[in-house]
Amino acid sequence: MSPSSPLRRVALCSALSLALLLPACSTPYRPPLAPPAVFPGLIDLAAQADSHEADVLLVHGICTHDASWAGEVVPQLARALADATTALGAYRAAATATAAVEIVPSTVSTPAGRLRFDALIWSPLTNDLKRQLCYDQSGKSSLCAGAPPYLYTRASLNARFKDGLIDDCLPDALIYQGVARDTIQQRMREAVLQVLSTARADVPLVVISHSMGSKILFDTLLRMTEEPAGSTAARVAQQAVDRMRFLVMAANQIPLLSLADQPLPALGVAAVAPPDSLQLLLRKRQAGQRRALDRHLTLVAFTDPNDLLSYTLEEEKYAQDGITVYNILVSNAPTWLGLLERPDTAHLEYLSNPDVGRLIACGQPISKLCI
Repeated sequence: MSPSSPLRRVALCSALSLALLLPACSTPYRPPLAPPAVFPGLIDLAAQADSHEADVLLVHGICTHDASWAGEVVPQLARALADATTALGAYRAAATATAAVEIVPSTVSTPAGRLRFDALIWSPLTNDLKRQLCYDQSGKSSLCAGAPPYLYTRASLNARFKDGLIDDCLPDALIYQGVARDTIQQRMREAVLQVLSTARADVPLVVISHSMGSKILFDTLLRMTEEPAGSTAARVAQQAVDRMRFLVMAANQIPLLSLADQPLPALGVAAVAPPDSLQLLLRKRQAGQRRALDRHLTLVAFTDPNDLLSYTLEEEKYAQDGITVYNILVSNAPTWLGLLERPDTAHLEYLSNPDVGRLIACGQPISKLCI
């Protein structure tokens, strides 16, 4: 049994509870706290399509990731589906440049329909810059293998969070919000074109994005729609927005990251946030959509309230005719003594949380096509 397995965590919590004679651990949002929500999951979107298939775009968030991320997330989603078989393909680069977004294709087949996944791994773009901080890591990550050891003493928890959240994860946000932002969007654009340029307009699209990956993708798609009318990039981006039926955001960071897109207000004037890239994309979608049931978009934001880097969506900013927004609260790990949930686990474990995976795969209420 691995140290991070559910049974192991329960055993540790139980032992500590008995030792302290009080409830030591809790998971207040397991099962998830959801509003009265009705939305189709992956399996129903595929089953109801004329072609009995759906396309799924996966985008990871901050912290170093590689192709193995798709190998963990896709089977986790498939486990909720009846008689599902998963075929994971080898990743391919979206461009010949050394630093490119990697694309990991895979397919989940069920008797009810087929799901075609493409995971966009943008982490390689920031690796070289993040290696400049390897000297500071107490325990060297795989990215920092071979770096000189850190010679000073840190408390064990401080070391863990400095090595991970501060030296590996936070730099991704700083890099994207700085002078490298244009290049990152260009690389994401190349990956989106490679994945979606041959997509069929009648096949529903699902987007599952985590953390800062949401903003990178939305910023890129918006920029593509603003390229010259009739261009391949504009057509591909608009078609992606139009055929999107299910948008899943885990660990939404847009309210925080969008602050970097705003100037300081004039003295004595209250700051008013301009529309973010997701709002603008949804407006473009709305402008050209038929008011038809099969065109409805459900936007679901999963948030662990103990996730220091996550924010619920303000529904009034995104909900409109043909677009429904739900905030669903989850617990990604136990809260210890009512004081702390591990910050790294709280932020990184949404798509490995079986409660989240089941809702994404099977919808709400749970589809009859699921186990």
